[in-house]
Amino acid sequence: MIRCEGTRNGWKMLCNGSLYRCACGHVGCRQTKDGLCTNQGYSVLGRCTACGAVGKAELIAPEAVGFRRTLMQDPQTA
Repeated sequence: MIRCEGTRNGWKMLCNGSLYRCACGHVGCRQTKDGLCTNQGYSVLGRCTACGAVGKAELIAPEAVGFRRTLMQDPQTA
């Protein structure tokens, strides 16, 4: 599974969030607070930290988050 390998500031634990790619190519994760993770690519409001684009995030490796699809009764296709 592709997960965010940044560390949480102050705790040195992995962030473990999903990774997203911005339209400008910047890759990072989302967190519940700004500046919470060393690999945070988006603000809480969804603004890319590299170029400032809003709403241009693409989930990397969506097959890695298939558990949610299973819960929503939407079977994955191979």
